[in-house]
Amino acid sequence: LALTADSAYAAEGTRPVPKVREAPAFADTADSWCQDYVETVYEAGLMNGVSQDAFDPDGTLTEAQRLVIGTRLHALLHGGTVEAAAPGETWWLPAARYYLSVEKIPGKAPEDFAEFAGNVSNRITFAYQLVWSTPAEDLPAINEVSKLPDFNDALMEDAGFGETPILDLYQAGILNGVDQWGSFDPQGTLTRGQAAAMLARLVAPSERLTLDLKPLDVCRDLLGAEPETVLMTIGGQDITAEQLAPTLVSTCSSYNHSHFASWSLEMSGRTTTDEAVDTLRGYVLCETLARELDMELPACTTVYQTGYRGLTAQGQTWTEEHRLLEDQIVKAQGSLPADRLPDVTYAPAWETVNLTNIDARVASLPYWGGYF
Repeated sequence: LALTADSAYAAEGTRPVPKVREAPAFADTADSWCQDYVETVYEAGLMNGVSQDAFDPDGTLTEAQRLVIGTRLHALLHGGTVEAAAPGETWWLPAARYYLSVEKIPGKAPEDFAEFAGNVSNRITFAYQLVWSTPAEDLPAINEVSKLPDFNDALMEDAGFGETPILDLYQAGILNGVDQWGSFDPQGTLTRGQAAAMLARLVAPSERLTLDLKPLDVCRDLLGAEPETVLMTIGGQDITAEQLAPTLVSTCSSYNHSHFASWSLEMSGRTTTDEAVDTLRGYVLCETLARELDMELPACTTVYQTGYRGLTAQGQTWTEEHRLLEDQIVKAQGSLPADRLPDVTYAPAWETVNLTNIDARVASLPYWGGYF
C-alpha cells in the first residue's frame, strides 16, 4: 500500500485522517470491543486484515509490522510517502527506507532491519513508534496523568533510552494502561486489536479517552499506614512506612517467585516480613560499618518519582542508597557480621499495619507481581 497525504489534522488537531477505503466486515471483530477501532485504522490505510474476512485481533505484531504501521502513520501526518514494495522485494524494505530517510542514522542500511524484523513487538516499542510518528501538536493533553506505577521516565533515560514521553500518550487519551492504575506494562505483548485501538485514538480524536485512573499507594493501600509513620526503631534509627515498603514488597516478590525459598521460609517458621526487617537491620548496620571503614553513604543518582511502583520517591531513594552501601561494604570485607545486626523496637503504629496475606496481596500488584 503506497501512502501519501497532506497533514491529516486541521490546525486545531481535531479532524480525523482521510478515509481512503471501505472496511470489510471482518468476522472475528464483529461486535467486539475493538470493532470500531479496526474499521477506523483499516479505512485510514494503516492496518490490513490477515485475509479478506479476518483481522486476527488477538494475534501479535512483529517488529517489521510495527515499523510499517509507524511509517505509514508518519507519512499521513507529515505529508510523506511510503512506496509499495517492488516485485520480489522484501515487503517491509520501503518502510525501512522511509524511516532512515527521516532519521538519517549513519552507517545504517534498510536491510539491517532484517535482524529484528521477525521479533514480536511489545507495548513500549509500539508506543515509541507512535510518538515518533506524531507531531507533538497533534497530541494535546486532555488528561492529567503525571505518574505510572510501572514506568519511570528517569529510569529509562538512565538506561540510555533518552526521553521517553509515554505520559504524553496517556495525557492525550491514546493509552489507558492495562489495569485500574494505568500500568503501562512496557514489555508486555501487544495484540493487533490493542494496536488498532491506540492507532484509532490517535488518528480520530473523537475516539480519545478521558481517564480516571486509580492512584497506587503501597503504604496506604497495602500497609494501611501513612508513608511518614514511624513503624520501628533499628539501632536507634527510626524506620518509617515508606522506608519499609520497598524492601517488604521486594522480599515478598522474591519469595513468591521461588518455590524452594518459600518452602524453606515456611519450614523455618519465619515470614517474608521477618526477612524484610532483617534486611533493614542490615542496612542500618551498614551505616555503622561505613563509619568504621571511613566510607561515605553513596549518593543515589537515579531520580525516582513518587508513585512509581506505588512508592514514595524518598522511600525508593533511601532503599537504593543503602543497597549501594551494602554492596560496597560486602566488596570491602565480605558478608555482614550477623552477630552485629542491631536490635529492633517496634513502635505502637506497627500493631495497626496490615500484614494479613501480605505475600498474596503483593502478588496482585502491578509490576511487583512479576519479576524485577
